Amino acid sequence: MLKEFVSDINFLYKDIVNGNKQSLSKFKEKWNVKKSIGEIYQNLCKKESKKNTGRFYTPVEIVDFMVSDAISKINYKQNIYIKILDPCCGGGYFLICIYEKLIEMAKELKLENPEQHIINNNIFGFDTDNTAVLITKIELYERSGVLSDNILEKDFLLSENTGFDIIIGNPPYMGHKVLSEDYRRKLSSKYDDVFRDKGDISYCFIKKSVNSLYEGGILQFFTSRYMLEALNGKGIRNFLSKNFIDKIIDFYGVRVIKGVGIDNIILTVIKQKPSNSINYYKLNISAKDKGSKVFEDIKLGENKYVSCLNVKSDSLKDDGWIFLSTIEENVLNKIKGVELNILCDSFQGVITGCDSAFVMDNNTADELLIEKGILKPWIKNKDIKPFYIEPSSDVLIYTNDLLNIENYKNALKHIENFKEKLKLRRECKKGLRKWYEIQWGRDKRLFENKKIVYPFKASSNRFALDEGSYFSADVYGIRIKDMFQGMISYEYLLGILNSRIYEFYIKSMAKKLGDNLYEYYPNKIMKLKIPNLIKEVEDEVISKKDNFKDNIDNILKDYFKITDEEYEAIKKWCN
Repeated sequence: MLKEFVSDINFLYKDIVNGNKQSLSKFKEKWNVKKSIGEIYQNLCKKESKKNTGRFYTPVEIVDFMVSDAISKINYKQNIYIKILDPCCGGGYFLICIYEKLIEMAKELKLENPEQHIINNNIFGFDTDNTAVLITKIELYERSGVLSDNILEKDFLLSENTGFDIIIGNPPYMGHKVLSEDYRRKLSSKYDDVFRDKGDISYCFIKKSVNSLYEGGILQFFTSRYMLEALNGKGIRNFLSKNFIDKIIDFYGVRVIKGVGIDNIILTVIKQKPSNSINYYKLNISAKDKGSKVFEDIKLGENKYVSCLNVKSDSLKDDGWIFLSTIEENVLNKIKGVELNILCDSFQGVITGCDSAFVMDNNTADELLIEKGILKPWIKNKDIKPFYIEPSSDVLIYTNDLLNIENYKNALKHIENFKEKLKLRRECKKGLRKWYEIQWGRDKRLFENKKIVYPFKASSNRFALDEGSYFSADVYGIRIKDMFQGMISYEYLLGILNSRIYEFYIKSMAKKLGDNLYEYYPNKIMKLKIPNLIKEVEDEVISKKDNFKDNIDNILKDYFKITDEEYEAIKKWCN
């Protein structure tokens, strides 16, 4: 169907060029176009195209808010020749909205031939997808009766562009792996400072867009929030810090529009000297499914669905932008101690390469007469609770380090069902693993001995004490180094890590995932500052008396000299 659609678009465009206006209504009827042609094209591409374009649909509520906000910053009466560009225009959503806003303003000013003036002088669009370019031209033609010469099949990133007053849009998000080697090389050469270390193509769009603006021009992008904290985003953060960031609206993983997953920000940059502060808006969970009400709330400044901070620019570091209130910053500054990586080692769980071959429940293992000596207790993310592990009926067939697999014939018979798939694993192809072995079994001693375990993704702190369990790769372990075994205890670390104060501490720097999930990235966890042993915390964990969690919080609150006001701010971060 996609091939037929593209063919029909090309014929439709030719008909419009030749003056056959009736073809448009026939086309829309055939393809059942209810909202926009671009939406039909996007849905067909999702279904049939194998190519990852990195493009994502921008909900109409967000398009309307962004366009209204950008246009509110200009004076059309003073400059009717203002130039507005979408450098990756796709189905033309932003440009259509811009046209509809400008035509109202142009008619108020009683411009002669306002439709033609706007299409010829105000609206510009580029895209590397010829079909998307034609769709945008057709959509604008339907509204204006004018066929644009300013919507071009063009690679914005590799071409020279004249100045613009506003650049707006939703640039594609694609890492190095998705791009062809030749294209990646060209971008690396041209955007070396922002496109290094597995950087995203959206970083190139941001830099090129700012550089393509007139002085005082406005950039407004709907882009991935990953740039705020990603290790590979250091270059783009450094570049942006040299310009005036007007505001950042952080969706913070909240699904504002029902059914639409959004882990994005709206970034607004003005090309001029940087200011001392940035307006940062973080959506609260109350914004979920509220749609356009959220954007109206931001416009009116009522802050029903958002928290608004005025953040000092010099508080943002190139290695990651953390937006906190003065109270929250005060708390972090009070937490002192030794980094966890000095005291402990961290390790990832087992990667089997095929869980179906190696993981099963106890009943299945009994039915298949799997030899007991090869079975290990197996836990998953969901089994880990604060302080303890919920009992699991699952077991792992641990086949690594066996002297003779033939002594485990029933286990081997089961694993043989997956032999062809197992042989295709990278390590097997390289001759590093036998086909029946686990892909990455780690050192067994890590699992057999005492340790703290925690899930890689969670909505709250879940650090638990374990001994003897094996676990999957989405779970990490923490082991106290031998030299500190007598100086610090697992119970003490559990009390610290499961406290509300440390939940705030972790979430303040963790990557947000969706509505209520955070990434407990081990590199960040291991940088947490741990105070010298506080015996009262250890005693609370060992005794597990009533309200022991609250007692631990109170002990730490006093130790770090955290005020009641600061503690109330901390609690808002905790589930």
